Amino acid sequence: MPGIRRKHEHFRLSGYELPDWLSKEDSQSAGDLDEITNDDVLLDSTRGLAAFARDDGEEVILFQNFSRSHIIRPGRFLFLQNNMYKTTERPGLTLDDKLSAVYRHADQKLLFHSFRTVNTFLPLADFYEEASEQQIRKILNHKLLAAEDADALASESPQWFRKRFAMLRDSGVLDKFSAAQIKARSNGYDVEIHISKGAIVFPADRAAAKKLLQFLNEELFRGAITKTLYETNSKREAD
Repeated sequence: MPGIRRKHEHFRLSGYELPDWLSKEDSQSAGDLDEITNDDVLLDSTRGLAAFARDDGEEVILFQNFSRSHIIRPGRFLFLQNNMYKTTERPGLTLDDKLSAVYRHADQKLLFHSFRTVNTFLPLADFYEEASEQQIRKILNHKLLAAEDADALASESPQWFRKRFAMLRDSGVLDKFSAAQIKARSNGYDVEIHISKGAIVFPADRAAAKKLLQFLNEELFRGAITKTLYETNSKREAD
């Protein structure tokens, strides 16, 4: 059974199986992947970057998370060329100076710093500890949330909900942003956010509650071409 442990703010997940769309790729097959021919469109929907390498003969995958802030957009960035600052004609991207995660094929070991960050491009929720009924009540009692039926959510939530409540608690999102800021960022994610007296109304309806939890945990993104709403760490369409 895969396990997760914490040591000096680092995480190690043993026995981790990569999702199907990535499991068969390695340093030998990476060169056969389709080229990016429409980067202008695809960059906006990119959530992570993967580099395939070999370390003493061992296959490893190096990951960095990716967001719109990493995109170099024409007209907004200037580069010095021949003693003159010029802008780029096509979008580019920037890389961080650190990795988000490393995966070793040999022992199926995933090493990473932030659960929330890596969960945006790899499915990790199954390994997260469930929130207890008391913990869910405490989360729903946060000043930024106004639950329509806290009792039902706390006592009747299935495993999926309990894991997402725990993820939301640990993310600190409710402490970092206001209800208005969160609502403003919900545009385009097919999630209805209602505010009452400065707090987000947490719906009693299960489907609406699920979509809100996915959004708050940054588990949703919209495809750049089809505009289909997907779960960020898989290629499954969002419910």
